[in-house]
Amino acid sequence: MAQEMNKVAVYGDDTAATELSAQLRLPLINKLNDQFSYVLCYQNDHLQLQSIKDKQFKPLCIDFTSGKVNYRRFFPSKELLVKAIGKKKENFTVIDATAGLGRDSFVLASMGYTVTLLERNPILAALLQDGLQRAKNQPKLCNIIDRLHFMQGNAVELLSKLTATVVYLDPMYPHRDKSALVKKEMRMLRDIVGNDNDAANLLLIALQCASERVVVKRPKHAENLNAQLPNFSLAGRSSRFDIYLTGVSNV
Repeated sequence: MAQEMNKVAVYGDDTAATELSAQLRLPLINKLNDQFSYVLCYQNDHLQLQSIKDKQFKPLCIDFTSGKVNYRRFFPSKELLVKAIGKKKENFTVIDATAGLGRDSFVLASMGYTVTLLERNPILAALLQDGLQRAKNQPKLCNIIDRLHFMQGNAVELLSKLTATVVYLDPMYPHRDKSALVKKEMRMLRDIVGNDNDAANLLLIALQCASERVVVKRPKHAENLNAQLPNFSLAGRSSRFDIYLTGVSNV
């Protein structure tokens, strides 16, 4: 992760940029240069990650108030994820152990699930916290955001201290073919976050943490995580959800 952090600086000369630089222990610059690949900066009251060397990438920010992620919450019947997580019951809790951009967690919270988001990458965590805070200030979204609880840290370590009904994993998949990286956004994320090389270990810990099931999102034709066969799978157009049942009544 240190290698990815070395690619990023904080850009700006105000108090917010100074505080962010100190918080993330990233260099603070007030002039763009080619020494870094990306900068974190505040623009129009939101935090964004901007590519310096590749102008084809749009700045990345996390916004729950508009766009596709906000659209998804109005059509739960189309969400295979909701079916994979299972029917919500009393005291039903979900841990999203690889929260990333937080989109799947937001959809689940909009369906009434209580979700704990775990994210270990400090840069992604800062973007996610910024998006959650701005969404919380929107009256139409504050009830949804209240069901989302963010924790920064390594899920491998945190899961051993937590319990949940369901643990959801969507690890970064190590593509070998660069042509498969269709979305520029995903290419930027992969460059910053890297691959989740400990995903197999994370699955083993998740199976101990979840009282009912672990749900793993995979590319549709990818091998099973840790070569472990799920109890069943739900397949969509480009991805699938592998479901591992953990409850005694399900074994």
